[in-house]
Amino acid sequence: MNDRTGRTLNRRNILAGVAGASVAALAPSAAFAAVEQAGGPKGGREKVLPAQTSWDPLPAMTGRKLVQIPDVRLAVWDTGEGRRGPGKGQTVVLMHPHTGNGGSWGYQQAVFAAEGYRVISYSRRGYHGSDAGPSDRPGTMVGDLLALMDALGVGKFHLVGLAAGAFAAFDAGLSAPDRLLSCTVGATLAGIQEPSWNAVTTELLPEGWFNLPETFRELGPSYRAAKPKAMATWIEHTELPVTTVTQPPQNKLLWPAIESIRTPMLLLTGDCDLYLPPTRLRELARHVRNSEVVIFSEAGHAPHWESHREFNSTLLSFIRKHRR
Repeated sequence: MNDRTGRTLNRRNILAGVAGASVAALAPSAAFAAVEQAGGPKGGREKVLPAQTSWDPLPAMTGRKLVQIPDVRLAVWDTGEGRRGPGKGQTVVLMHPHTGNGGSWGYQQAVFAAEGYRVISYSRRGYHGSDAGPSDRPGTMVGDLLALMDALGVGKFHLVGLAAGAFAAFDAGLSAPDRLLSCTVGATLAGIQEPSWNAVTTELLPEGWFNLPETFRELGPSYRAAKPKAMATWIEHTELPVTTVTQPPQNKLLWPAIESIRTPMLLLTGDCDLYLPPTRLRELARHVRNSEVVIFSEAGHAPHWESHREFNSTLLSFIRKHRR
């Protein structure tokens, strides 16, 4: 598949360009209950949530606009300042997966706004509606994130990143800890640069993986079996043309640096996530201070879509605990 500039686009190049392509084997679903589990240098709690078996129609998103930051204009969906509810005056920023864009948070935007939060999502460089920018100045994900928050007049915020969008999470925790109220790191290889982490996951990457349909690689089998028509909606919102922009991290994302981050962290994945099954999430959690661990039963690599009800209630509960 080619992007609109003629450059070849494939998932292997995107992941390898930042932290090395890697994937892990599928793990079976755990019991539907919270269990104690080591979750970082000081320990943590793991919660396994029940499978979602029905899905709501996807709500339309509102507040789309273009915002200029250095070198590029970004497509932004912004609900404006929250006026009522426990989140009044606070901002939640949603960073999308590679199979997604700023407009693919329909299950989250209105729900979070109803709690009084200002909800901001945006398409990263080269994704739906956003400029790719000059090839010799790709910028960084964190640099773009902070420039956008400055342009929108946002100081502190809660950051939610999924899959490729979460490659900015630990980098932001190191670059701008004073701006983050909390950070959710979901279904992601996280841009980690540890050789051992990437060597193991690269070994587990099956030959021909990127020739398989993205619906198979991204969505869990329960969702695919139960909602074949809904997959058409997922494809419509996620598989839009992309211009590949490889943005390096601002920091070396090695274990000692990650262990130094003090921002409250929520780590999550689906137990059918072929990129980050629970075993690898727990490995990650052992290096994350002040973390909580959540696993969504029967969900794949898109828990915000496949398990949107539990995803929303889990994030809102976590964010409420870290309002300041």
